[in-house]
Amino acid sequence: MMKQTPILVAFVLLGILTFQWVDWPPDAPSSEASGETGGAQPVASPGQPDLITRLETQEARDHYVSITERPLFRPDRRPEPPVDEQSGPEVPQESAELSVFDLNAVLITPDIVSAWVRDPAQPKLRRLRIGDDLQGWAVLDIQEDRVLLERQGQQDALILRDYSKAAPASAPSPPARKALPRPPPRAPVRAEPPQQ
Repeated sequence: MMKQTPILVAFVLLGILTFQWVDWPPDAPSSEASGETGGAQPVASPGQPDLITRLETQEARDHYVSITERPLFRPDRRPEPPVDEQSGPEVPQESAELSVFDLNAVLITPDIVSAWVRDPAQPKLRRLRIGDDLQGWAVLDIQEDRVLLERQGQQDALILRDYSKAAPASAPSPPARKALPRPPPRAPVRAEPPQQ
């Protein structure tokens, strides 16, 4: 009897699971039933933004208007400003000068030609390929020791720094702090047992 009990429990649970999933998924309500109840209202779509007209009472409309005037999930609790469709494409800000960039590496293989440039404003190196954009400059060509760039008809190059030569002189480093002498270590003291 003890060996049959787990098997019997497993069959009962399997039967309950089967019973729950026999009619899954439930049938959608028929169109006749929705017609009798007054019809279901269509779901709002992005093409139908004016949902206030679907509200029945004036009080509900007032509550809805107060929500749209002060959106809950915007930090300033103001609605988004209307977008001007007449405004032309944005003119990019003045492009960065190349002197702030540092060409760190160039990789030229039969399959890949790329260069890695350090931008002081970003923590990671940026990988460039021919045709990429670098702050308004378009990459024309990547050579062994330079990257040729063009912006509005003006051409310039980022030169790969030669790391075999000494680095340019930098500001003198501050003097090293003197370490304070440590006191000599003390020998551990043994506690003697109390005398009676």
